[in-house]
Amino acid sequence: MNGQRHVLLGLASGTPTWTTTICQRLEHHGHSSEFILCTGTADLFNRLGTGRLFSALFIDHRTVGLDRELISRSTSAGCPVVVVGGDDESPRWVTLGAAAVIGSDLPVDTFRQLLSHHASPILTTDHLDLGSGPPESASHGWSGRLVAVTGPGGTGASGLARHLAAGMGNDPRMRGSVLLLDACLEADQAFLHGLPDDHLGPDLQAATQAHRGGDPDRAGLEKLIVRPTDRPYGLIPGLRRRRDWPSIGGPSLRATLVNLRRHHLVSVVDVDPLIDLTPPGQAIGPSTPGEPCRIVMSLADLVVVVGGTGEHAARSMERLLSNLGDAGISASRLLPILLAEPATGRRTARREARRLDRATPADLDSPLVLADSTSGSPGTDTLLAREVLGALDLLAGRLDDGGVVPVAVGSLGTLDQ
Repeated sequence: MNGQRHVLLGLASGTPTWTTTICQRLEHHGHSSEFILCTGTADLFNRLGTGRLFSALFIDHRTVGLDRELISRSTSAGCPVVVVGGDDESPRWVTLGAAAVIGSDLPVDTFRQLLSHHASPILTTDHLDLGSGPPESASHGWSGRLVAVTGPGGTGASGLARHLAAGMGNDPRMRGSVLLLDACLEADQAFLHGLPDDHLGPDLQAATQAHRGGDPDRAGLEKLIVRPTDRPYGLIPGLRRRRDWPSIGGPSLRATLVNLRRHHLVSVVDVDPLIDLTPPGQAIGPSTPGEPCRIVMSLADLVVVVGGTGEHAARSMERLLSNLGDAGISASRLLPILLAEPATGRRTARREARRLDRATPADLDSPLVLADSTSGSPGTDTLLAREVLGALDLLAGRLDDGGVVPVAVGSLGTLDQ
């Protein structure tokens, strides 16, 4: 096709021989093709952020900084990643998001096939299409349920998440396979579980760092989980300081949640209501404090929205439900809960629930009114678990493996003639 060419980016620590070989391969492939060797990751990200189209990124497997974050940022910019060398670790690179792996000698036929299948040709009429961000990571095999618990500040969402995890952990059907994870920017679960501020155990930051270079197995995950005394669930405490939120990383946090969900029947995630409503295309730039919430919500089977009584609390919950709807979360995945404080009583809470029910979409379930979980009312754990498990049972299984796959007529069987 006239005007068709490939513009390849390169990144390596040092100058390996394949950076010269790739120029020779491109000379035979097409005179107008181009290879640009970046001076480092900063140069790479600057080029990806300019809006210019690139066919693919060829990166040496020994490059410092080659991990899930780098691969995700390049892929989000429409530039698939090809790892050069490291053939013995090919499955690992593909798991981290690489499009392909090729030997450092760049075999001619393999190189030509790779460009044909993975690299996008650049046309003079091409334009930048940010699309909807990077594709969801596919989950292979069985996956447990993920329940997000959120609510405006001061409503007791963190306490309710703790009671929910306890109720599910005590349910014989869960077989003790329940995890509570604190994804809040100002994490409270460590304090609520009696852990000292200077505890040296694992936390969310350590868990996400462990997933930057791959997915730990069950034994590796166990080292990242705290087992509180007399608690029927595992705990991953949150960030020790709010300012550390950039360290958890968007793709690494997603990979952490997906991997934990594969090893637990139910994962309860305590998360802030600060969902990121920025355009998905912004993912190639610096992340925002709302990114953890967006990632948790995108993976959650059910979102428990906790509110309190009173005019201000009801208004805050109404705004939060609206924001979640704007973020694309369907009403069928939302379970609103109003916590009745002892001073106001359940009658006031039910009145607030009716008002909230009138102000929210018709397809949203009426808020569930419960006694404030912080008051230690007997049966709170069991009641919460029963309500949430019942809501989960009503939901259809979510497709995390690429969406609905069209089935051709007659492909599932034959008709007797």
